[in-house]
Amino acid sequence: MTKKTLYILVLIISVQFSFSQEEGGGIGTEVINVVKPYAPTVSDAFKVKEVPVIIDDIDLKKKLLLYTIFSIPVASTFTPSKGKAAVVEKQAPKKLYKNYASLAIGNYLNVLAEFYATLPINNTDNFTIGLNHHSAQGEIKEVQLDDKFYDTDLSLTYSKRDKGLSYQIEGLFKHQQYNWYGTSYDLTDLQRANIDASHTYFTGGLNGNLQVDDSFFKGGAIKYSRFWDTYEAVENSIVLAPEFELEILDYDISLNATLDYVGGVFKATASELKYSYLKTGLHPSYQYTQDNLDVNLGVELVFGLDSENSDSDFYVYPKINASYNLVDDVIIAFGGVDGGLEQNSYERFVQQNKYLAPVLGITPTHNQFDAFLGFKGKLSSRVSYAIKGSYLNEQNKGLYVMNVVNDVDLETENFNKANTFGVLYDDVNTLKVHGKLTAQVSKNYSVGLSGEYSSFSTDKALEAWNLPQLKAAIFGDFKFSEKWTGGMNLFYVGERMDKLDSSTTLVTPSIITLEGYFDANAHVGYNITNRFTAFLKANNIASQGYEKWQTYPVQQVQILGGLTYKFDF
Repeated sequence: MTKKTLYILVLIISVQFSFSQEEGGGIGTEVINVVKPYAPTVSDAFKVKEVPVIIDDIDLKKKLLLYTIFSIPVASTFTPSKGKAAVVEKQAPKKLYKNYASLAIGNYLNVLAEFYATLPINNTDNFTIGLNHHSAQGEIKEVQLDDKFYDTDLSLTYSKRDKGLSYQIEGLFKHQQYNWYGTSYDLTDLQRANIDASHTYFTGGLNGNLQVDDSFFKGGAIKYSRFWDTYEAVENSIVLAPEFELEILDYDISLNATLDYVGGVFKATASELKYSYLKTGLHPSYQYTQDNLDVNLGVELVFGLDSENSDSDFYVYPKINASYNLVDDVIIAFGGVDGGLEQNSYERFVQQNKYLAPVLGITPTHNQFDAFLGFKGKLSSRVSYAIKGSYLNEQNKGLYVMNVVNDVDLETENFNKANTFGVLYDDVNTLKVHGKLTAQVSKNYSVGLSGEYSSFSTDKALEAWNLPQLKAAIFGDFKFSEKWTGGMNLFYVGERMDKLDSSTTLVTPSIITLEGYFDANAHVGYNITNRFTAFLKANNIASQGYEKWQTYPVQQVQILGGLTYKFDF
């Protein structure tokens, strides 16, 4: 060892000794190190709280590598086989046709005819033709006058559906003949020959619908109708109903406007009977939804004008509907309060009662409120139900009553020689309970039943004329096989009250009770091919000659057989 090396070694030992003396100043201590095997635990783990700063004087750069692939072909005898999809048996979809024609004929010379066809013009435009006809040549048992009827309507529709815009224009024409065949007493042959019981109605109209996307103006509807009969009664009606969606103070408000006009004249009496009513309304509403609660809050402001009598009124109606899902679609509670001014018209009354005299008083019905509460839901995945109770207050409700029975020999007008009906207005309060239960037994079978009970109270009328207290129905649709289908409808209508008044007596009109009636209808169809279906219909199977209206019995059991043909152009 050299002297230089020896000096360095002595210097290191001296420095180490001086550090040891400095750290060990004071009372001396002894350190005992205990060594044992290390057993790590989760608590020994720690997280690095900060990213360490790496200080490296040497900056190493990645070395650029240049390489090429030297491909050498290798001989191989392996040939991969192509994959094959699993075979799934698929049934050919059933051909669906857009058009059909149907014809059926039965006893009483009943004829049913339907025709529906859609003619595509291009990808967005279509032209549709619809025709419906039902007629019978009468021969109802114990009826003394001609009881045949005809009911035919034709519609022509042009529709266009484009991006952001769609509209539809419909022209329609309807022809209806219903005879006054009801009589209260026996007629002689001479009297029957002197009565022309026919009464024919005509309807012509033009309707339009418009839907607009991505605009505050959502569209609307317009309707014009002209209704007239063979006794020179004429009625015109116009309805205009635009719809808007507005944002007010960050709230989405729906606004529906209405302009509804009805005007006409009856000329079957010595002095003309004219009427003219205009109804304008605004209906703003707000839809509130949160969790299981849905509430629609609205109000309708209506101005009504009776221009014939120079009278006007302003109305405010509630429009509130709410529903709450109590138990995941099993129990949904709903309720609300509704109201409105209902425009009555000659056409509307005729569609409810075909045996009216062409001399009526027409006035609107003021539905002050209709308060309702109910529950609906599903008892299972296949069974659904609904039950509803309501209380309705109506002012000037139209009730059908039989007109005074006059002396046939003294009358000149045919509608006074036979029994006809008029409209009597009264304030009516109605308490109603309605229930419905439907079951989808299987994919091919569904059945249901419904019932309704009403309790009426009137202001001046002795009874709520011709309004039944009880209604009930059982219905079902069945698909027995790919070839056989069928359906049925059983219903019951309870007692109704009417009055019998005669101009030849001075006694108080007697109240007539029309018995309740039960009716059963059924139909069955057989698919001969995918295009042709033969069917059989049976109506009033119970064969009850009941009177839907006083002195107007209906046809008893009716059997009709027919054929339907489906096609495409």
